[in-house]
Amino acid sequence: MPSICVIPFSPFERHHLLLCELEDTMFIVDCGWPTEIYGDKQPVANSKTQTAKSLFANPRDALSSINWSRVDFILVSNYEQMTLLPYITEYTEFTGPIYATEPTKAYGKCVLEEGLWVTDSGLQRSSSYTGSASVASTSTLAGDRPSEEGQTTHTMPYTQQDIIAAMEKINDVRLNEIVAPVPFVQVYARSSGYCIGGANWTVAYKGHRTAFISTSAFATCLHPQEWDGSVLSEAQAIVFCDAVDPAESEDSEINTVPQNVQISQRINQLCSTAISTLKQRSRVLLIGEPYGVTQDILQVIAENAMSMNLPLPQFIFISPVAEHTVQYGNIMGEWLCAAKQAMLYLPEYPFVDKDLRQKGHLHFVRSLSELAIRSIPQGIWFVIASPRDTATINHFIRQWQQDAKQCGGADMAAGTGASKFSVLLYDDDVARAQSIVNRISVTNEVTYVPVSQRLTHHAIEQCLAGATRAQHVLVPSHIYSRLPPSISNNLDFKLLEYSYLQATEIDLDTDRHLPLNIQKEMTQQLKRTGKQHAVVSGQLLLAAGEIRLERIDDSSTADSSSQDAETKAKSKPDTQVAEAVRPSIRMAANLDNYDLSAWTPERLASELGDIGLNAAAVDDTTDASSNKKKLVRITIPSGTATIRMHGGWTVDCTSVNTQWVVLDSLRQVLKAG
Repeated sequence: MPSICVIPFSPFERHHLLLCELEDTMFIVDCGWPTEIYGDKQPVANSKTQTAKSLFANPRDALSSINWSRVDFILVSNYEQMTLLPYITEYTEFTGPIYATEPTKAYGKCVLEEGLWVTDSGLQRSSSYTGSASVASTSTLAGDRPSEEGQTTHTMPYTQQDIIAAMEKINDVRLNEIVAPVPFVQVYARSSGYCIGGANWTVAYKGHRTAFISTSAFATCLHPQEWDGSVLSEAQAIVFCDAVDPAESEDSEINTVPQNVQISQRINQLCSTAISTLKQRSRVLLIGEPYGVTQDILQVIAENAMSMNLPLPQFIFISPVAEHTVQYGNIMGEWLCAAKQAMLYLPEYPFVDKDLRQKGHLHFVRSLSELAIRSIPQGIWFVIASPRDTATINHFIRQWQQDAKQCGGADMAAGTGASKFSVLLYDDDVARAQSIVNRISVTNEVTYVPVSQRLTHHAIEQCLAGATRAQHVLVPSHIYSRLPPSISNNLDFKLLEYSYLQATEIDLDTDRHLPLNIQKEMTQQLKRTGKQHAVVSGQLLLAAGEIRLERIDDSSTADSSSQDAETKAKSKPDTQVAEAVRPSIRMAANLDNYDLSAWTPERLASELGDIGLNAAAVDDTTDASSNKKKLVRITIPSGTATIRMHGGWTVDCTSVNTQWVVLDSLRQVLKAG
């Protein structure tokens, strides 16, 4: 039987890079790697292999241990898992296809460009203090750059040109679209519910399906297309790539309140603080990426401000990519949730940004230097800055604090205008958020409400109830210890853990829930008798890739069956009719088209041996008579097969893999003979 081996090359629980080997096929699932490490946050890794931060912070060593010339293809789940893709495509020997959804490709390019811009800007500021003229827009992995408050930022291992070249090599796929990167392997994507274009990949090999559950979300109150649970129900092997670190999800609310309710409550809490600040005509700084949950928060705040007849603030995005990422939400409407998609037919824009821009209340600024020369209309400022852009965050906090000190007495007494401002933060990366809060809260109050979408160990336990076909489930080691041991017993699958740089191999057993195929001849026979409903008796026989129902005639259909038998006998007087008489793993070969009367076990074994099979004619040990009949026994690496030729041809196989080999070989020999 085939097997699949999974090796994680990223020690970080939020970022994935899985090397998978399926028989002779090797592929990569996701290319994620963090661009910064905050404080003393350690990656989730096996204690035996975990090393100092300086060793794994640079991914070059991990990538160099992979034979990239042997990697056949790469699957990318979402735009957060693309950090190392340009380096892989431009600086390794990888030449295979890359598959991702259209939004993942579009957003991913923006995320990579923003990361490169933030890193380069930081190094330029650092070089101004050291007198160095070099800028880190290089094609080498230069290592770590210490930053403020214990933050370590990595120089990016590629250039802007590398990003463009990598994006051109990505093959766009639609959800549920089946593609075949190599022979005998098919891959397709189901919606993960996490972000626009977010996908969970399924790799199918000769009827065996392995699902890779990347960053996913069950919430339906946000704008991405909803989670598609069929990715679990149709897979025999499931690999969970991502889950919230249990140390970050001990909040009882996270574990007891439904995710939809929890997310809605936390977004409303943020928006309530923002609206309260806007009522006092004070300014707001929202720290969040210019995509994802930020768009939902912006929508709620703008709609509430308009419904309460408050003066609309001037919404200002400080980001080199925000103009594109915000517009993609309206452009890629087919990748949104059902409620947002319905708005496309009104017609109405799914997001409020189009209306804000037409009213002159939405502005996109690439950097602080551009903001200095831009003319922004008068009004209350609502600024959105990326959590990675520490320079912009620090600038506005210092500037607004100075304004508060210089404001008039009336404003100071009333707590309005420049005397007050609010800082909102919703990042669910606890380490990064805590670093920001520690830096800001010394001088100003921060409203930190984490909006977590990702799966927790409780969510994994719940969703596994729908894994009806699963025989093996792999989870990260930091999640494995939190799942109850009884979960695999109740659902009849084997639960395994995997760790950083540790190979985990599982056998892909025969699927216990293959599709049922009712033969076309049976349907036609019932149609001839004029019956619309009938009780049908038969044998369930396992064929290559499906379960077939072979009918056993009862008394009600005996007449029609005998007529069919006579017709066949007249049309083929010298041909034996192949029929199954044993409830075994049997080939679904249609032998009626071949003349079987001239074949003997010795001849068949010789012919099969000539095409490379280890076949021999031996005595049938199950025959109790003194004159034992001969049968053909075939032995191949994946199992054995037995062909009985007396009393109707019957082919018994020990595995599905053996079926594929014997079926093709038998048809080839019979056709040539």
